[in-house]
Amino acid sequence: MREKIAAWKNALDGDANSVSQALSHLAWNIAAFSSIGEAIREAPETEGGKKINGVMIDLLVEGFWGSTMQAIRRLVDKAHPLYGRNGVCSLGAILSDVRAVRNRITRRVYVEQIAELPYNYEEVRRRHEEYAWQQGPGAFWVPREFHYEISEQRHAEFDWLSGTTPGTSSDADVIQEGIFDRLDARLARLDRVVEHATLHYAHAATEASRNGRVLDQWGLDDAKAALKELYEVAELIGRWFCFSGVGMLLPTPQFDQFEHLDQPLLQGSRASLDALWNAFDEETQRWYQINNEDL
Repeated sequence: MREKIAAWKNALDGDANSVSQALSHLAWNIAAFSSIGEAIREAPETEGGKKINGVMIDLLVEGFWGSTMQAIRRLVDKAHPLYGRNGVCSLGAILSDVRAVRNRITRRVYVEQIAELPYNYEEVRRRHEEYAWQQGPGAFWVPREFHYEISEQRHAEFDWLSGTTPGTSSDADVIQEGIFDRLDARLARLDRVVEHATLHYAHAATEASRNGRVLDQWGLDDAKAALKELYEVAELIGRWFCFSGVGMLLPTPQFDQFEHLDQPLLQGSRASLDALWNAFDEETQRWYQINNEDL
């Protein structure tokens, strides 16, 4: 079990492609896109509309929605395992792997191996009281090995997960199957988004393949709702099976994230841009000249 627990923790928060990294990146992009959208809304209207370059905005919009939907698809991914050559760091992969060993995640494993806490919190409480008695009156520092409350809370949490009570619990208790059903149901709420991302971004689906399977409307509020759904599932999976949450979702900028937004992007002649565009256009127009022998 220790190897599996280590793999869950690594996929959640240790790997460079971990779930927590993906969630933070998604949150950052949503915040950035929302801010730029607000700047566009506040741009003054002139004759002919707002003076904002359409090519740049189209590129920004297309890139944001494509990356957002693909990020959701990657985080939900239930089709790939957690291990091996095709292993992925996704909530779906972690959840499937945990569920497969549900009967091995006993109360003792939950407390001692996942959380690395002493199982008998009453014994720790007794030692805490002895230590406190020896200190005499006044404030004093309590060493971590006497903090019985965390183990006690972990047991209470497992009571809820296993459907038991302190009076009926045992160290062989396991988590109810329904807990996993409910976690799966939370991820399933994003199935339409995942399918849309698969059809539009991961694969070039044909018209017949797309029919009835794409989202007609999906906006910024939907993206935020999807992020909230993913974050809450990740928080629960982390709390229960890794003994760590995802933590702060939106990274705190270590710089002025709005610096230079009030300055024009192009401050010189556009001649170099015209030349670059035209050169690429001329290059692509020659590509049709490929000879059969060039195959």
